[in-house]
Amino acid sequence: MRPDEIASALRRAFRERAIAPGQALNQDELARRYGVSRIPLREALRTLVGEGLIIMRPGLGAVVTELDAGEVQELHGLRLQLEPPLAADVVEHLGRRDIDDLARLVGAMRILDAEQSEEWSSLNYRFHRRLYELSGRRHAVRLVVQVLNLVEPYARVHAHVLGSRPQMQQERVDMVQALRDADAGRVRELIEQSIRTAREELVASMGSLPMRDGSDV
Repeated sequence: MRPDEIASALRRAFRERAIAPGQALNQDELARRYGVSRIPLREALRTLVGEGLIIMRPGLGAVVTELDAGEVQELHGLRLQLEPPLAADVVEHLGRRDIDDLARLVGAMRILDAEQSEEWSSLNYRFHRRLYELSGRRHAVRLVVQVLNLVEPYARVHAHVLGSRPQMQQERVDMVQALRDADAGRVRELIEQSIRTAREELVASMGSLPMRDGSDV
């Protein structure tokens, strides 16, 4: 495996909580898992350090980033700045086939049962990535994906531990309809609503912090 392939595999493991936040990474074990030497593995880890997904701690080495309530709030504030403004570009660039692809993802999410939480969240992540990629704003999307990767382990807690999956599913259904209607304002509203709700419920579950109003918000 090349360093970029190792980094991609580790991102997925972090998103899916197969390697949990706060967990120390054993480089020998990872090298065996991926069938690589320590050199490409170290290069991949340096990439992930740069993305904020892991940190280097004295005595422990590489550790998966674990967010506190303030960081969850900050990252969702970044999401509010980055994601809603993409709505107009998404609506402008998407075609019927793109909408149908997104609708298929939402339909596949809908038929999964309660035990298939990881499959549901993986489809939900794919939905968001595909949605934003349709904007054509490559640099903005790169930043969005970096933030999504940081918050995804917590998004899964929001969906399946805090019981928000039904509400999130309905939001995705509403999003597809807004895309079919070419209603950029409604798309933006749904994106904002989803981010704000996730932030409020996650922060409340992690400890009480004052919620700020404003553009970040």
